[in-house]
Amino acid sequence: MAFWDIFGATSQKESQLSGLHIKIQGLLPEATDNEHILVACISGLFARVIYIDFEVHKNEISKMKTALEHWTKLGSEEIDAIVSVSIDEIKDLSGLENHKYCPPLVDILEKDQRYGLLESLFQIAASDGTVEDNESEEIRLITTGLNLEHKHFISARATVLEFLGALRS
Repeated sequence: MAFWDIFGATSQKESQLSGLHIKIQGLLPEATDNEHILVACISGLFARVIYIDFEVHKNEISKMKTALEHWTKLGSEEIDAIVSVSIDEIKDLSGLENHKYCPPLVDILEKDQRYGLLESLFQIAASDGTVEDNESEEIRLITTGLNLEHKHFISARATVLEFLGALRS
């Protein structure tokens, strides 16, 4: 019996896919592997930041949809389905697969695109009126996972300076 058979995976590659990635493949059967990976990882990171406080605000969902429109070429029905699946996946797994979202993006996206993703994450975090410390810390961890430097984190966070919870009284 192979090591991966113990965990029910048919191959090592399958065990490296997140549950979200597998669900995205079902939602977007015509897309390429790279498109599946891109959509799954980006929507996973967006959902991760949205649900870090264990609450989902309608403004965050709206901002996530807008950000997905920017990052993908998908229609509104597909984006609605992806947002729903992403949020459900994050709620169900409570972050158990978070480590699977950043490495593929490092391979697919250029550094400036990964920085743009950080800006999108902060915009989503700010969409409910405040970027809380736990949201900011989660984005800091994502920054490291995306092989970006602390200066990228600081610069992206500065785009939502007026929403930072730590600076509000």
